[in-house]
Amino acid sequence: MPPPSRILVPVDLSEGSRKVIDYAVQLARPFGASVDVVHAWEPPQYVAPDLLVAAPGWNSLSLEQVAVETATKDLTKLVQSLEKPSVPLTQKVLVGEASSTVLALAEQGKYDLIVMGTHGRRGLPRLLLGSVAQKVVSRAHCPVLTLHLAPEA
Repeated sequence: MPPPSRILVPVDLSEGSRKVIDYAVQLARPFGASVDVVHAWEPPQYVAPDLLVAAPGWNSLSLEQVAVETATKDLTKLVQSLEKPSVPLTQKVLVGEASSTVLALAEQGKYDLIVMGTHGRRGLPRLLLGSVAQKVVSRAHCPVLTLHLAPEA
C-alpha cells in the first residue's frame, strides 16, 4: 500500500479536534502529504435552514448562513492555534449530514486516508446520537484512523 499523499481530517470543533489535527499533521510530515480539515454543519431536522435569524441592528441572515459563518470562524481559530504546520493544510466548512458529507468528500477528493476522532460513547447516548466515526469506518473507500478522545478532566 502506498504512503498517504492526501489526508482528510473531519472535526466536530470540540476540544479534542485540535489533538486530531495535530496528529494528522505529524503523520503527514514524513510522507509530505497534504492535510485538509473539514467540518460538516448538519441542519437541524425540525427547523428550516432558511429560517431567518435577526436582532435589532443586524441584517437578517438564514440559520444556515449564521451557522456556517460561526463554524468557519471557529475552524479558522482552531487551525490558526496550531504551530506553523510543515505540511500543506487547508480548511473548509460544508453543509450536510456529517458521515455522508465526509464520505462523499473523501471519495470525490481521492483521499488516501481519513483521520478522525471518536468519543467512544456507549449504550443509549450512542443509540441516540449515532456514531459518525463508525459510519465513516464502515463505508469509507480508504483507510480510516480513529483516535479515541477521552473527555477532558
